[in-house]
Amino acid sequence: MYSRVIIKPISGSTARLLLQNLIEKGRFTTVLDCEVFIGKNGLGKEKEGDKKTPVGEFGILYAFGVKPNPGTTLNYLNIKDSHYACDDNGPFYNKIVDISVENHQCKGEHMVEYVPQYNYGIFLDYNKECVYPDGSAIFMHCKGERDYTDGCIGLSEKDMITMLKNVDSNTRIIIEE
Repeated sequence: MYSRVIIKPISGSTARLLLQNLIEKGRFTTVLDCEVFIGKNGLGKEKEGDKKTPVGEFGILYAFGVKPNPGTTLNYLNIKDSHYACDDNGPFYNKIVDISVENHQCKGEHMVEYVPQYNYGIFLDYNKECVYPDGSAIFMHCKGERDYTDGCIGLSEKDMITMLKNVDSNTRIIIEE
C-alpha cells in the first residue's frame, strides 16, 4: 500500500494534515484530515534552532515512543531514560542516541522529559546526511501544551496513533509552502 501525508499551512503555526492511501493509479482516499501545529516561526527551516518546519518531501526513518508500540509496522524504538535527540555538533548529530550504549554526554533533548509530545513519534529523514547545523530531530509527534512546535509537526495523540497504524516505510511526507 502506498500512502502519503500532505501538510498544508493555514496561518502562523497551524496547518492541515491529510493522510491519504492510494486506491488505484492516481486516486487516493483520505484516512485522516486534521489540524496540526508546525514551527513557531512557520515554514522554511534553514538551520538548527530557527523554530521553523522544513518544506519538501521526506521519508520515514522509524517510529518511537515513551508508550509501547500502538500497532505500527514501522520499526519502533521504545524510548528509555537513556535516549536523547542529539543536536550536538559531532557524530551523533540528528540521531536518537542511547547514552547507555554510546559514550556520549549528549546535551540534546532528554526524550523522556518530553511527555506527552514523545508518547508517540515518527522520525522524518530531514537532513539525513546529518550535516551540522542544518537542523535536527524533525519529528511528527503528539501535541504538547503549546500551539506550536520547535520545527516538528504536532498532532493530537489520537491522530498520531491513527497515523502510526496507517503508514509504512514507503510513506512520503510532503510539507507544502
